[in-house]
Amino acid sequence: MSSGSSEQCSDDEGADLLPVVNDGDAVDNEEIRNIVQDYCTRSVGSTDTMVANNDYAETCRTTEEWDKEVDIDADYDAVIVEDEFSIPNDLMEGMCFTRKTDLQFALQGWAIKNNVQYIVIASNRTKFTIVCAKHDCPVYPCLWRLHSAQSKRLGGVWKISSIKNQHRCVSPILDSGHRQCNSQFISFYILPTIRKKMDLKPREIIGRMESKFNIKVSYMKAWDARRKAIKVVFGSWEESYRTLNLFMDAVASVMPGTVYRIQSTQTNRFQRLFWAFGPSITGWKYCRPVLSLDGTFLLGKYRGTLLTAIGMDANNGLYPLAFAVVESECTESWIWFLRQVNELLPVVTNRPNLCIISDRHAGLVRGCREIFPNVAHRHCLRHLRENFKKAIRQMGLGDVDFLCQKMYAAGNTDDRSFFNRCMEDMRRIKVDIHQWLVDRDVSRWSLINDGGFRFGVMTTNAAESFNGVLKRARGLPIQALITAIYYNIISMFMRRLEFIATEEQQNNNFFAPRVQTSLRKVEEEARRMPEPIRLNLNEFQVVDMSSRSYRVDILDGRRCKCSCEKPMLYHSPCSHVVCCLALLRRSHFEYVSPYYTTTNYKLTYSGEFHHIPNKDEWGEHNPISGIMPLLPPNYRRRSGRPRTNRYRNTMDEAQAGSSRLCGACHLAGHNKATCPTRFNRRN
Repeated sequence: MSSGSSEQCSDDEGADLLPVVNDGDAVDNEEIRNIVQDYCTRSVGSTDTMVANNDYAETCRTTEEWDKEVDIDADYDAVIVEDEFSIPNDLMEGMCFTRKTDLQFALQGWAIKNNVQYIVIASNRTKFTIVCAKHDCPVYPCLWRLHSAQSKRLGGVWKISSIKNQHRCVSPILDSGHRQCNSQFISFYILPTIRKKMDLKPREIIGRMESKFNIKVSYMKAWDARRKAIKVVFGSWEESYRTLNLFMDAVASVMPGTVYRIQSTQTNRFQRLFWAFGPSITGWKYCRPVLSLDGTFLLGKYRGTLLTAIGMDANNGLYPLAFAVVESECTESWIWFLRQVNELLPVVTNRPNLCIISDRHAGLVRGCREIFPNVAHRHCLRHLRENFKKAIRQMGLGDVDFLCQKMYAAGNTDDRSFFNRCMEDMRRIKVDIHQWLVDRDVSRWSLINDGGFRFGVMTTNAAESFNGVLKRARGLPIQALITAIYYNIISMFMRRLEFIATEEQQNNNFFAPRVQTSLRKVEEEARRMPEPIRLNLNEFQVVDMSSRSYRVDILDGRRCKCSCEKPMLYHSPCSHVVCCLALLRRSHFEYVSPYYTTTNYKLTYSGEFHHIPNKDEWGEHNPISGIMPLLPPNYRRRSGRPRTNRYRNTMDEAQAGSSRLCGACHLAGHNKATCPTRFNRRN
């Protein structure tokens, strides 16, 4: 079932003219796909890097933090990468260049390497003339001059016709503000690197320039050079929006089941895009009925947010299902996203016992209540912990980290007595703290009161982990971003299919590897327990090694209950149930949820992706059918260096134990400027 649609709404600004696009400058669609595919194959890595967990982890929420975070990418080792562009050591008459841009790049590189500067006095389609920047110096003028022209006799190549005089202004001191070291030159220099590494950061560009030319460029100049290089390789952002509907039609036509919807204004200005690939939709039927929702900011020319819906496979691996590009992470955009999931993905709408895990964003709370009234909406424990931290500070209590750890432990435990003990401890400290947690509905944030909807998943780390895999692909034009997600999912499918085939040959287990490991631990615990007491046909009494007694009910239809509540929470038998089934000579494998089986694991990745047609095979815009060129969105990024787009909160703060120390006395609590020993150092 291929589906594609476009929505229009009112626009108060009136119609704008479509951007003029030069088809001769357009980058080949096949080349872009090859670049993105190679990047995605390397960025996905092994299957171990895309596994969901309930650990507390801080994430980068702003562009500034992303650039400063050194753990996201490998450290730059200042190695000069050889590329296809060569910079001559000397300039000679008769040197030829294929294009004028190649000539200009060679002249700029030569000038930077030799620490000389020039100015252009004549430049058109047939000639290019430069003179030394100090040609008019009243004290010591430099009369160096170079003239080049396009040679018709040589087939249109550019040739250096004459070089007059020698440079007399060469200085051994490098100038950091070199006239020829502009963003255009840097973008031309890093083009081969951008093709291989789309997530190249400005700080890495600065390091490459310093290693190659011994010149340090500003951050803004490096950032602008990266933007220009991306435009050359992947095309302009405006053209990417202009043909977006044709691109999505081409994707949906070759992959059955792919759905998408574009919302635009009455003047055909882009607003929002929702899409889900057909193989991902087909495979999600065999995953657990759990979806993690989260959003991440985009880094390109136009502001925006990428919303994601991520599931989990039998082996706790991340499984991307649906995506959307919207204006921001606001109430209206989240409601629109959930409405598209409800209307375009029947596999989600008709799924029984569906659970949605997200933060407590107003749009998500309202959307789940109105659009998915019968769905179990659960809150991310990590986000709730940060809200709890803020509430504690407002109450004026001390030892904030201890109380946060106590709250996180209460939400993440599967032991009811431990949960009650943690809640009672916080009630003794302050009744308002206990009431704050109770008011948030303990069934929405605590595992023990969940009712088994979560399948043990407590956070939205799954969605945020996949957002981290995209890295700097979020800074590409929208079509390149979709292509990057497309090849990321393909690489993930292929790696996991290979992993499944290897596991079948080596182990041939009935369940996914991580589930099989958990079952072995449960079996070992069951072996250490004394023989259970059978009270009637279905009920047993089990006493574990800590002398705690549990009630176990073995029911019909491969159902079981235990007073420890773990079979209900994890949909897998606990050690007490395994002990009772061993007494009955039954296999406990029959009581494990089929979502954990190897069969479901294979079926999850059984869908097939297909080649996206080249641009010349796409359809054409047709006003009669309503397929119109799209204008770029109104939410363009502000000029200048990207800044944070939200207020900082407690999630941006460092964890306890990682506080900064004074640079003078190496003690915590102050810095070097306010150190008590500063007066002694001055004296």
